[in-house]
Amino acid sequence: CPTGDELMQHIYLMRHGESLVNIEHRLTCRKLEGDLTLRGQEQAVQASQWLADKKIRNIIHSPFHRAAQTAHIISQRLNLSLTPHDGLREMDCGDIEGHTNPESWQIWQSVYDRWLQRDWNAVFPGGESFQQAFDRFNLCLQSLESNENVLLVTHGGITNTVGPYLCVNAAALQGNRVLNHTGMVILEPYGDGRYICRAWNQKEHLSGVAC
Repeated sequence: CPTGDELMQHIYLMRHGESLVNIEHRLTCRKLEGDLTLRGQEQAVQASQWLADKKIRNIIHSPFHRAAQTAHIISQRLNLSLTPHDGLREMDCGDIEGHTNPESWQIWQSVYDRWLQRDWNAVFPGGESFQQAFDRFNLCLQSLESNENVLLVTHGGITNTVGPYLCVNAAALQGNRVLNHTGMVILEPYGDGRYICRAWNQKEHLSGVAC
């Protein structure tokens, strides 16, 4: 993994810590609600310790509570500013928002699988398409200050589907889409709005902590 001593800019894309909606297995892709569990808080603390020497200059986070709370825990320990950004929101699952039933999860899975294959027109009923999600997530990355290491606290679904297609080594990531709570994707700018993925689901900070 890259270290904070390197001069090249690194973008740390991190999934939020475990939240109550994860425990409930509730589709929460539009409403902001969903506090961290105690385990999720511990995961964020462990992540902050791992990030302490990475020369992070700013933390940008999804406005969802689970991401904002994760970012806040890390910012307190690293003394960094926080900036919310709508582009880092979880995929908008539309009409199945808030559901826990198997039928809704089947709908979610069918659309999610198409997003994994870069089907630009795949859309959640009443929600967003892959093209829309890709554009707003990419816009956030393109707005970052160059030559500064930054932490982006976001979500598993949006990162797993959009992240690889921002990278020049996307083919190598096709079979590697698992992202644990506070697992990190480490990106290095390549040029022309593309990146090299240096690590996927970096989670050594979770040693001894449930993922």
